[in-house]
Amino acid sequence: MYQELLSSANPGLIIIMIDQSGSMSDFYANSSKAKFASVAVNKVIEEIILSCSSGDGIKDRCYVAVIGYGSNVDILFLETASELAKNPNTTTVKRKISDGAGGLIEVDEVQRVFVNPIANGGTPMAEAFQQASNGIEKFITNHPNGFPPIVINITDGEPNNMALATNEAKKLAQLKTSDGNVIILNAHISNASAGKIELPSNDSAFSSNQFAKFLFDISSVLPDPLIESAKNTGFNVQTGAKGFVFNADAETLIKLLNFGSQGALR
Repeated sequence: MYQELLSSANPGLIIIMIDQSGSMSDFYANSSKAKFASVAVNKVIEEIILSCSSGDGIKDRCYVAVIGYGSNVDILFLETASELAKNPNTTTVKRKISDGAGGLIEVDEVQRVFVNPIANGGTPMAEAFQQASNGIEKFITNHPNGFPPIVINITDGEPNNMALATNEAKKLAQLKTSDGNVIILNAHISNASAGKIELPSNDSAFSSNQFAKFLFDISSVLPDPLIESAKNTGFNVQTGAKGFVFNADAETLIKLLNFGSQGALR
């Protein structure tokens, strides 16, 4: 299980769900949660394109979709890597690099823009999971034997209806290809440095926190390819670890996005 390699003939699917509720306007990582999450997702999509590049061309080993949920639940796009690479929208971001003498300098980096920051409304997470299920069912019908789709959910707060969100996530997790069940990863982002949880294998450290338990319960146990990818990204991963981080700072969010998206593209 979870052994199929992605190819143009047998592509994978990565769905990123982004909380776009009003609280995503809160300060985070010298910006807002909405701004940082969009920049991080844009960067990860760029990395996916690079991973699918070969010579002067791009092999469509992967489809990428983004679902935003706040005042509305919208599928922002579903595209192949080659179509995403045609995106003409760009912005300039600051990045620190080594100056060659032990210090850092700040440089401008041009980055494609696939997702813009939005922060408005409530947190209809259940409806977002339902949209993901609908898309994955169609994808699996056309690609029944590939590496299972991966869903990465970024949120900063509780869903409008936790019971309904649990049911929809559980339904989603039951969808599968011949290579395994859909993989669900959850990242709760917060400025609270205390109580950070990274890829736990049980809920003993947060059993009294209803929201943390909810996200833990709906997260998938990491299969071997994602465990290796998580280790390569810098996580300390134990047997039976689930794809779940809580009170994640900016670095942890980026690490989860990286290993979650690159695990299938090995």
